[in-house]
Amino acid sequence: MFKGLFMTLCAVSTLALPAYAQSSGITAEQKSFTFVLNGAAVTIERNGAACPPACLQPMQAAPGVGTIGELEVLSFLDVFVSQGRGLLVDTRLPNGYAAGTVPGAVNVPAATLRPNNPYQEDLLSALGVRSGDFSGAYSLVIFGNGPDDADAAEAVKSLIASGYPASKLKFYRGGVQIWKALGLTLASGR
Repeated sequence: MFKGLFMTLCAVSTLALPAYAQSSGITAEQKSFTFVLNGAAVTIERNGAACPPACLQPMQAAPGVGTIGELEVLSFLDVFVSQGRGLLVDTRLPNGYAAGTVPGAVNVPAATLRPNNPYQEDLLSALGVRSGDFSGAYSLVIFGNGPDDADAAEAVKSLIASGYPASKLKFYRGGVQIWKALGLTLASGR
């Protein structure tokens, strides 16, 4: 009887694990991290989405670009977006954006910001850049899916490579994952 109950509990506990739970790297180069605490080795590993591509991203996307949290996103929406001086940019693909985004965000997939995009000049124009003059460029907060999404950090780097001033860029590393985990409202991306 106990053996049958044990087998049932094992089966149920296995079903309770998330389907994506798997051994994953912290970064593409670092599979685990070990340090010594009170003379004993402690190892930190990561279980979750496969890395790569879903590797943890640095807190700072690029030199001179500040990383912000949720309260700063709310302030940006109030001070910049609502007054037409800034854009909250969701760099995920359109299907991710459509599934739910931070209210007030516009969808500009990271790939469209890459230097090899033949329409990059048109896109920069839509962001307020005129003939290489960035003085009228919008202030931007860039975000993606979350702390393990490389696209948002790459979008920041692509913008800087195009000449966009780092002072007009902010990076919301938490992205949709953390926004949602904190119970904040998601909007339907259109």
